Amino acid sequence: MYRIDMTSGCLTTIIFLLLIGFVIKQLWWLIVGIIIIAIVAYYANLIYQTIANKKAEKEANYTPEMGEVYKVCPYCGTEVKANAGKCPVCKHGLN
Repeated sequence: MYRIDMTSGCLTTIIFLLLIGFVIKQLWWLIVGIIIIAIVAYYANLIYQTIANKKAEKEANYTPEMGEVYKVCPYCGTEVKANAGKCPVCKHGLN
């Protein structure tokens, strides 16, 4: 009938585990470096997104000071800086 050979699966697993152990032992500094780079990239992206969101919010909530020249967006009626090329709220061009 059918005969199940368990040694080939076990041998493959043992070889695979030994290979992983060797890679971890020899290249631990590379693995740690990749992990550190991934953590730094994650937090750098988080900081960048926070700064970009605050800048966009500041532009969207613009209120001109006394005597300051501004434009009114023809699409949404928001007061926009005079040198702005597009409305920060509705994103339409101000030509």
